[in-house]
Amino acid sequence: MSHSSFQPDGPFDPAGELKPDDVCAFLFAGTGSAGVPDLPSLARSGPAAARAAADVLDAVQEGLPDGWPSLRAILLEDPAGYRAAARAPGVAQLAGYASSVAVDRALRTLGVQPGFAVGQSFGEIAAMVCAGVFAVADGARMAVSLVDVLARRGAGGGMALLEAGEDGARACIGAAGAPEVVVACLNAPSVTVVSGPDGPLEAVLEAARASGVRGVRLAVPYLSHHPAMAGADDEWYSIIRAFPQRPLEVPVHSPVRGRAYRDDDDLHRALADCIVKPVRLPETLRAVHAAGATVFAEAGSGNALCQCARLSVPGAQTFLVPLRDRPRQGVPSPRAAEAPPEGAGAEGAPPVGKSAPGVTPDPQA
Repeated sequence: MSHSSFQPDGPFDPAGELKPDDVCAFLFAGTGSAGVPDLPSLARSGPAAARAAADVLDAVQEGLPDGWPSLRAILLEDPAGYRAAARAPGVAQLAGYASSVAVDRALRTLGVQPGFAVGQSFGEIAAMVCAGVFAVADGARMAVSLVDVLARRGAGGGMALLEAGEDGARACIGAAGAPEVVVACLNAPSVTVVSGPDGPLEAVLEAARASGVRGVRLAVPYLSHHPAMAGADDEWYSIIRAFPQRPLEVPVHSPVRGRAYRDDDDLHRALADCIVKPVRLPETLRAVHAAGATVFAEAGSGNALCQCARLSVPGAQTFLVPLRDRPRQGVPSPRAAEAPPEGAGAEGAPPVGKSAPGVTPDPQA
């Protein structure tokens, strides 16, 4: 099994796809996921999965201030209203967080338990919730406050994907004469994300294209994983440190710290570090594989992190849940059995202006 071929509207029996001795690593993508998470498809897996998804959405809602739309309504009961609701700042990011946790809980009801969890940047919040470190509602409060901090402190910048390794990305930065741009995320051996102010970032993209390297802006409308965000990490840390930290129930491997977290770590500080420090995903995926993970499962919509796993870990086995971005009219939804594209998106986001099949651009972008 290199990757599954579940049909989005067909029966979903993940436990039946796994061998008795398989160990799953749940992968939690970051902010910027561009489509509408199809929670109704997940709910059709059966009453237990439907109940798990609804319970998660209700718990997330408890963590939101007044004035937020009903996530149960726009993601589960009447998802046609999602697009309009997601025009409000932060809604798309909260929907991604809620969907990731809903998938985690639904997979458990369907007989798949996580042996490991890996979060990519913003996805580390959901990974910690998966591991029992933070309550679902507290994770929602963290996500809301993080979007606010990033939008205020990282305005005027963004992120771009380069189909090059880290050395190639640094060469593009050097050719552009743009030291303000930094390597933010290494998603796969030949897929690098850079972060910087808008002007220098565009210069790096131009230099990349001139050298034959494909480069695209991503649907992340602020700086992240950038040293200029120093101070933003401390601000967010001061906000979230009030939420109680509980013992780890599942090993969580961090692509920022480059190791598994421990109970004696300040995990609030670890989350805050993601604002300024780079993400190195391939090493973490390999470490989790070496620690015993036999299958990587995407806990959320799309397949960005399963692509990264297949590009980073030779022979990696992956499967996706039937949680799909809704297709545009006349455009088929992507299937898990499709080969990965040349690049894997940053923080789960397809390129701005170059959407993946069946995906419309992020309304936040």
